Order: sequence, then structure tokens, then C-alpha cells
Amino acid sequence: MRTNVQDTSIESFYSLGNSKIKTQSDRIFEVIESHCKRTNRDASLNEIKKLYRATHHQDIELSTVSARVNALVSSGRIQRLESTRHCAITKKSIHPVRLPVKQAELFN
Repeated sequence: MRTNVQDTSIESFYSLGNSKIKTQSDRIFEVIESHCKRTNRDASLNEIKKLYRATHHQDIELSTVSARVNALVSSGRIQRLESTRHCAITKKSIHPVRLPVKQAELFN
């Protein structure tokens, strides 16, 4: 018996419904959000990659992390800092990312 895998995969994907489908960007955002809230620190791309691997138990390419982070920055879900610091993993100078500071937090 032969099955058209592509059609069945697409049907399976659409049967999940939007509420159960998380994009790679959503998963990376959740990693950044969790890290920033837990440590009150920003994150580098390599740190995000390491946290993603620990959280989701799968490897992810640094270029993929970079592309998703750029999309998250463009959409305003996270922000890239103008200041630099050394990455905890590579020790290279980087512009880290973090959650945006809300207006109310500026007064506390």
C-alpha cells in the first residue's frame, strides 16, 4: 500500500489547529523570556542556542537562532541592546537581546 506522505503530513498539520502549533520563533521567544525573567539578564545568540537545546532536547543551528531572533526584534517582541558585552560561551563581544522594558517598569 502506497501513501502520499506529503498530503498526509499536511492534513495532520492542519488538523492540529492554530492553538497547538508553536513556531520555532515562539519556542525561541519562550526560551529568551524564561531566561530573562529567571536571571534578570540579557542573552547572546550562543546562549540562546544552548538554552534551546537544554529546553527542547534538540540541536538548533546558530544561523537559525540568528534568523528567528532578527524576526523577533523586527516584530518588537524582543529588543537588541546597543551596548555590548562578552558572550559567556564564546567570550566575543556581542549585542545581546532581552525582553522589551515596559513603560511602568521604568518608574520602579
